[in-house]
Amino acid sequence: MDGRSDSAPGAEGSCWACGAPVGPGDNYCRRCGKGQGSRVPWYYRHWGIILITLLGLGPFSLFYVWRSPLISREGKLAYTALISLATVFVLYELHRIWLMYQALLSGMQGF
Repeated sequence: MDGRSDSAPGAEGSCWACGAPVGPGDNYCRRCGKGQGSRVPWYYRHWGIILITLLGLGPFSLFYVWRSPLISREGKLAYTALISLATVFVLYELHRIWLMYQALLSGMQGF
């Protein structure tokens, strides 16, 4: 083993952010200060990622998805697929609106 724990963050093992050793009772990493276990910041939790994705970060929220110590690899892949599909859909709709706007403006040039 490399000393890293595959169990919940904050369990005896290493910090999810910097890799420093973390004791089983530590709430914060002694080296980098990142929260462990229930002290992981809100933007790394499921509801936090959904919130920041919907409130404007869109595909940029994938950074938080892949840095989250609380989401499994399969969950990260599912989030990535869903966020990517939603981004493609939004871009398609914006393109469609742009084309309609252009068609509307080209029809008004005769005035």
